[in-house]
This record gives sequence, structure tokens and C-alpha cells, in this order.
Amino acid sequence: MGLMNQSKLFIFAIAISMLVSGGFAHAQEKTLPSTNSNADTKPVIEPWGYPLDAFDPETRPQDDFYRHANGGWLDNTEIPSDRSGTGFSIIMRERNDARMQAIIDRLNQTRQRRGSDGKKIRDLYKAFMDSAQIEKRGLKPFSVDESKIRSAKTHIDIARLMADPELGLDGPFGIFVSIDSKNPDANALWASHSGLSMPDRSYYLRESERLDETRAAYKKYLTKVIHLKTSQDISIGEDTESELRANAVFALEKAIATLHWTRAERRNASRTYNKMTIGELATFAPGFPWADYASIYTSDDTTPVIVREKEAFPALATLFEQTPVNVWRDYLMVRYINANAEFMPAIYDDARFEFFGKTLSGQKTQRSRDKRAIGMVNLYFDQAIGKIYIAAFFPEESKRQVTEMFENIRTAFASRIDNLSWMTDETKAQAHLKLESVAAKIAYPEVWTDYSDVRIHPRKLFKNIKSLRRASFNRDLERLAKPVDRREWFRAPQTVNAFYSPTRNEAFIPAGYIQSPLFDPFADPALNYGALGSIIGHEIGHGFDDQGSKYDGRGILQSWWSDADREAFDALGDRLAAQFDQYESLPGLNVNGRQTLGENIGDLAGMTVAYHAYKLSLNGKEAPILDGLTGEQRFFLGRAQGRRFKRTEESLRQRLLSAPHSPMNLRVNGMIRNMDEWYDAYGVEEGDGLYLSPEDRVRIW
Repeated sequence: MGLMNQSKLFIFAIAISMLVSGGFAHAQEKTLPSTNSNADTKPVIEPWGYPLDAFDPETRPQDDFYRHANGGWLDNTEIPSDRSGTGFSIIMRERNDARMQAIIDRLNQTRQRRGSDGKKIRDLYKAFMDSAQIEKRGLKPFSVDESKIRSAKTHIDIARLMADPELGLDGPFGIFVSIDSKNPDANALWASHSGLSMPDRSYYLRESERLDETRAAYKKYLTKVIHLKTSQDISIGEDTESELRANAVFALEKAIATLHWTRAERRNASRTYNKMTIGELATFAPGFPWADYASIYTSDDTTPVIVREKEAFPALATLFEQTPVNVWRDYLMVRYINANAEFMPAIYDDARFEFFGKTLSGQKTQRSRDKRAIGMVNLYFDQAIGKIYIAAFFPEESKRQVTEMFENIRTAFASRIDNLSWMTDETKAQAHLKLESVAAKIAYPEVWTDYSDVRIHPRKLFKNIKSLRRASFNRDLERLAKPVDRREWFRAPQTVNAFYSPTRNEAFIPAGYIQSPLFDPFADPALNYGALGSIIGHEIGHGFDDQGSKYDGRGILQSWWSDADREAFDALGDRLAAQFDQYESLPGLNVNGRQTLGENIGDLAGMTVAYHAYKLSLNGKEAPILDGLTGEQRFFLGRAQGRRFKRTEESLRQRLLSAPHSPMNLRVNGMIRNMDEWYDAYGVEEGDGLYLSPEDRVRIW
């Protein structure tokens, strides 16, 4: 897909020069790409927003709708060697990366005022791209940090290193600032268990031949890293000491994993809110120096902290105390390299990729440095570059249409609530109040992150990274001392994802998600509702899933249901979880219905309300037939296109073991077989592959 036509490039250059010359002073004056050319009045994907060669005509939609809709694409698409998967979101990310590369190229061609965000973006990019300088400086930029780790003599020293925001470390615990779930106008300190390098406790504990191979590869990686830090010799050879030390680090991580809660347990909003003071936490979980660890935030041991996995804390604190300091030093050194390898000489970066990229994710080759540089700038200066992105690439008409879609979906959701047979009128009234209160954060923020306290040097990469980490930590400190600013966005507008915040009761639909193939202002509306509309419904639906429903319309974690309604709702969730438990996505590895329940409820709610919102948008008119397909059928095709994805086996295994979402095919097939509307649209009958009897279909919202 082409990025921009020539007229857009000209206007884009004007937009960039306007923005960067004054340090983004004109960011709110949206100089937008032209929408007058023929290319701009047709959908990006022709003929009406869906590629007809994506179909698999040999597969009946009633038997495997995902395969029917996407089989042609699946058969003819290869996963790039530098990716662990490809599909709808990668297409959008690659388009965004090209746009951000164009922004940075323009910044490099124009004079930037000292201290401006434009200069900081440009200089950070330059510093990352200067691999010759990185190799020349070697480990010198890291020597002070490494000396701190090597010289740690006590457990207090270890805990203070784990808390240092500039090092990028953590340990068996993590402490952070977030909204207080029972007082959502205030921020609070939270504490959670942490400390694993592999994605989830199951990578250490689950019995599996493939995971045995992964664990063996991880031990080799640990040995290599410890060997490199000891001898600077690339070739390990026989190194018994490094192997013994690596085994000790692995044993420590495995012990931590044993004490971790499962992903399903960690989802429970009621169990993971346990407020106490830091002094009380020290009494509850002795053995860990809580006052020293939390001192970066406060010196007052009466400061409240909200503990998440409460029952795990005492045993983890005991493990911390009983593990020798020398093992903790090796553990921290390995984690330090994990966190900073891409800023180090290539031997460290390559070693990290060999395990975390190839072994864990199935990615064959490292992404090129320029692509990774874009990702790094997008991570650390997300809203600064996001300002330019919005001004140069995002049309306000798209925001207008998506805002209208959002409100149609809200209306459809309200109608669904009214017609629920399992919910009482009293709880329905509270559900309506919550739905009316959901704030729509669409496209971009009204208040942008201030980066004025960040200093960036074009040749000192790691110094820049530490400055950025410190600035991020300082913003958290400021949040802790102030009321919650509900204008704030916790993601950049170019983010290719969408979110719901239960404590804010807000749905975030960033501009990065408002593009083809999820949304196209010139595509068939049925596709837009099926793709982005079902996502909007999904995010709103998170306010009414098994955990989001525990927060009221103000974002307070408190019950607003009758006991009978909650019991009826939980019974429906149990049935949906049991359905997904039956899906085997890899040999011997099924979906975890409890781990994925919140996202599955969100998917089912999102598709259902988006379908009815699409019908509302027709205002009583019949949708046209396009290429023999009804509007109702095209709605479901929009959903299938909006979840079109291929993954490596390694990446799929990682998601099954640790992610909250079901595999993409089940985010389509697993939902539609519960929707009466899909049966009507495609004439699905008993005996068809995806058929579920009416009494077995789960209908929640």
C-alpha cells in the first residue's frame, strides 16, 4: 500500500516545517494531507475495502469462517524473517513506521531549535543509529552501573539497585504509580510480584518437551551472558564457573516462578486490591527491606501501598532474604544486560536476540537498526512524535466518523442492556449510568506530555536512555503528588492498539488504530463496523466483563450488582470459559478459558453491539449487495479482516501460555458461533462445522 501521493508529500513537508521550527508551537494547527485526489476518495483496499483474493472459496463459511474469509491471504503470505508474526496490526505498524521515518528524515533536513522536541527526536535517533560510536565506546557508558552491581555487599544494596529507575531492573517485586481503584481521583503506590525474564511462570514449571528445550536454551543464554561479563570472550568453550553461576540464576528465577500467581489469578480485581502502609507491608512480608526499596518514592513508612498478589509476598520476601547476595548480583547483571543490550556493543545485542527473538518468538533475523531506531524513538518520545504524526497524517474526518460510530455503539449497548433477560431492573439502571459515563478518548490527546526536562546528546545513547528513564520516573512522582488528570493519555496517538481503563471508565481509540484495514472513511460502512466497530464495542465491553464490571461508573472498585445478577453473570462467564478451554491451538496446548475470559467477553460483547450499531446506522434502509454479499455478511468479513494474522509456532505458544487474548482465529470463529445474527447472515444449520445448538450459545451482552 502506498504511503502518500505527491500532493500529500508537499503538504506534509509544509506541516513538518511549521511544527519543528517553533519546537511544536503550532502543533494544534492541523495542516492535513489533501483529500481531493482520486486516490483519496477510494478505499485503500479495493473494491470496497476488502480484497477478494483473500477468500478461500474451498472452505464453507459455515464450517470455518476465519479460513473462508482469510484462507487466500494465509496461503500466500509469508511471515517476514524479522517478525514473529504478520497481519493487520503489522501492516498498520509498518505504515506508521514509514510515516515516522519520513518525520525524522525531515527533522534531519531542517534546522532545529536547541531544546525543542524536534531536536531531541532527531538526536536520539542519531545516537541509536551510530553503531560505530557504540562499538568504539564499548562498555564504558555502562561501567558505573556495572560497578554498582558488582560492589553490592548486602541485601539492602540489592534492593536499592532493583528500585533504581535508571537501571531498568526489577526483582521479585515491582513498585509503581497508578490510579487508586477505590479512590480514582488519586494516584497511589502499587506493589506487584515480578522478576522473571521468560514470559510467564509456566515457562519454568510446565512439563513439556518443547519447554524443556526452551529452558535449556535459556540456561545457555545465561551462561553466555555471565561468561561475556567475566571474560569478554565471545567463544564460551568449557566454562564450568559461568555454567554453575547461570544454573544458580535459573534456579532463583524458577523459585520465584513457583511463588507467582497464575495469569488467571492475577486478573481478579477484588483479590489484587490490598491496601496497607509500607510499615505494615514490612511486618506482613519480612525479609525484604521495604523502606529502603520504596525510598525513591517516600521516606515515610506510613505511606499507603496497594499490594496485588498479597499471599505471595511473604514467601517471596523470605526467598529474597535466604538467597545469597552473590547470586542476586549475577541475577541483576543478567537483567541489566536484558534491559540494555540494544544500547550495548553488538555481541550483547546479538546474544539477547538469539534467545529472546529466535528461541522464544521464532523470529529468524534481527530487525534492521533503522527500524529498531524508529521503535525506540516511538517508545521514549511517543507523544512528541505523535504531535507531528497527527498534524501531518490524520484527517479530522476520520475522527468525526469514528466518534459517530462510538456513539452508535453506545446506543446499541444501551438497547442490549434493556433487553437482557438475566439482569434485574435495579442493576440495569446502574449499568446504564456506567455506560453513559464511559469517556471516549478518540484519536489524540488534548494535553501532550512535556519533555522539557529531558536532555539528549546525538552521540551518547545510553546517557540519553538514563535521562529518559529518570524523566519518566519524575513524571510518576508528580502524578503521585497530584489528583488524577483525566485529560492525560497513557499511550501515544499513533499507537496501533486500543484500551479501556476501568478506574477512569474511559475507552481509548488512538489514531494509529483508525486506519485501514480496521477503518477507512471511504470503505463500506459494514466493514468499518465489523473491524473497528467491534473493537470499540470490545473496549466499552471491558467495563462490563468479569473484572471491569466490578468498577462503577466513577471507576470505583465496588459492587453495583445485586447478588442474583452477579451469580447469573458469572454463570454465563463460566460457560464461555468452558467453551474456550476445549480449543486446542497447538498439539497438547489448549486455550486457557479463565486466563482469556475478560478478553473473550469483550470480543463477544464488542461484536454483538457493533453489529446492532451497524444496523442502527442504516436508519431503516437496506444495505446494498456488493459482489453478492449482504451488508450483514460484510460486517462479519470486516471482523475477520480485522483479526487477520499469522504467527510462528513459538509466538503462538508464548501467547497461549501468557497472553490474555485468544488466538486470532478464535477471536472470530469462537465468537460468531455464539451469535444468532451470524447464523442468520450465513444460513448456518445443524451439522455445519461451527454450529452450536441455541441452548449452548453464550449470550451475555
